[in-house]
Amino acid sequence: MQKKKLILLGGISLLLILPLIYIKITVYPAPDFPEISPSALSREEINSTTFRYKNNWLRKNQYGNWESYIEGTPYERGIALGILHKELIQSQETAFVGEIEKLLPSRVLRNVMQLGIGWFNRNLDQDIPEEYLQEIYMVSQSFSDEYAYVGPRFNRILNYHAAHDIGHMAQNMNLVACTAVAQWDFDSGKAEMVLGRNFDFYFGDEFAKDKIVLFVNPSEGYDFVSVTWGGFSGVVSGMNEKGLSVTLNALPSELPSKSATPVSIIAREVVQYAATIEEALAIISKYKVFVSESFTIASAIDQKAAVIEKTPEKTAIFYPQGKELIVANHFQSEEYRNSQLNLDHILDSESTPRFDRMKQLVGQDTAISVANTLNYIRDQKGVEGQDLGTGNPMAINQLLAHHAVIFEPVKKIAYISAAPFQENVFNAYDISSIANMAGLNPLDSPEVDSLRLDQDPFYAGEGFSDFLEYKKLKNDFLTLGKNDSPSQEFIEHWISTNPEYYEPYYILGEYYFRNKDFAQAKNHYEQALTKAIPYRNIKTQIKENLGKIK
Repeated sequence: MQKKKLILLGGISLLLILPLIYIKITVYPAPDFPEISPSALSREEINSTTFRYKNNWLRKNQYGNWESYIEGTPYERGIALGILHKELIQSQETAFVGEIEKLLPSRVLRNVMQLGIGWFNRNLDQDIPEEYLQEIYMVSQSFSDEYAYVGPRFNRILNYHAAHDIGHMAQNMNLVACTAVAQWDFDSGKAEMVLGRNFDFYFGDEFAKDKIVLFVNPSEGYDFVSVTWGGFSGVVSGMNEKGLSVTLNALPSELPSKSATPVSIIAREVVQYAATIEEALAIISKYKVFVSESFTIASAIDQKAAVIEKTPEKTAIFYPQGKELIVANHFQSEEYRNSQLNLDHILDSESTPRFDRMKQLVGQDTAISVANTLNYIRDQKGVEGQDLGTGNPMAINQLLAHHAVIFEPVKKIAYISAAPFQENVFNAYDISSIANMAGLNPLDSPEVDSLRLDQDPFYAGEGFSDFLEYKKLKNDFLTLGKNDSPSQEFIEHWISTNPEYYEPYYILGEYYFRNKDFAQAKNHYEQALTKAIPYRNIKTQIKENLGKIK
């Protein structure tokens, strides 16, 4: 009997160890193309924030956004991106790894996660088109060796391209919860189309600091603009010279067992090679994904917008009946809208409140304009103007966006936010002639100054400074030592910085419940229930704990 137990344990151990050995000895092979070492090449440093390599350049504008022009074949683009964006690549990886270490303080847990993702993504290189593998591989040659313990450079950068998808698998981290709106009118004698979106992919404040407005003139396909970050070749928000834009919104997913093509790579192919919604649909349909995603497509040629909903099983498309399209994080197509997965997500998440609020705003002011769209994506209220507190995921503007964009596909104008979130100015760019940027002096910005959108008045007021103070005090509270306890003065001050937000009451209720101070726990839990709570599981937990207290 003992021998059988030992054999069984040995077999289980072998099954567990084999994947780990596989990960440790497997390295994604380099793409097949002429080998060029970026270390043998150099860029021209015009000043500390302005660089040039051949026709390619990188510069930082006065509002903190980096602007960059890249051209050529895949490996030429990769070389230029790596050489010009080297410091941005390294700072983004530091921010990314730092946030992971913050989320998982235990080195053991981080190693388990690293090995698990490595095994999950073991064939990721086979799911990415050769063109983008070439570009990504050459960018990876400029990666730092500081994080070699995480994996080889090429392995790391490929896995980072799946971060948006993996965020679906950890929805409790609230990494992806975006809202988009498009309006158009081609019947009144004046062709108008405006699309606005918040990309609420949050991986810490540091990660969102160094956004790159990337203008790409590829050797094949259409010129396009993309809002990106160092070391990332995928697209999450982009528009091309044909007036076709693509933005990504997460959809509810089952837990996958294996990776497939990252959705940002699919969006990259769309913005580079599609001019119409049907062409975008054809590209999206040919790939297999490992999480569900919606691709919001606005097309000047088609004179309308649609959302293409992609799941690991199939692809569906939703055309709205009128001349507006609102997208949050639940399915709208006939194929999926009544699925149990979608119905559960609608009940459990904050997707519907954001959708309903956007519909309300658009209904209140139907005029199609950039100014109105800007107001929509900056809105912090709930349905019927309910005060949600600041930073509530039920708001269209959750004050955590990596970036926000407004696209005018007909006019080929892209408005892109400067940090923080969507509160600062939006720089405006004419993307109808990106190829001409090759001859631009890098000291001169390609921005159309006269079209720049102003800061949100909220940004300069007490509300924003209170929100920053709220985040700081929240972090101070969450990092208290085991033997430390907050003073009443600290608690009152913290709550006063965001009194209509449910979160401080909930966090305090949890703290006092754990410490068996049930009177204080009950007090804070009950106050939390008077506020707008975005997630059903939090409401359920509060009510269950109140039941235990009683």
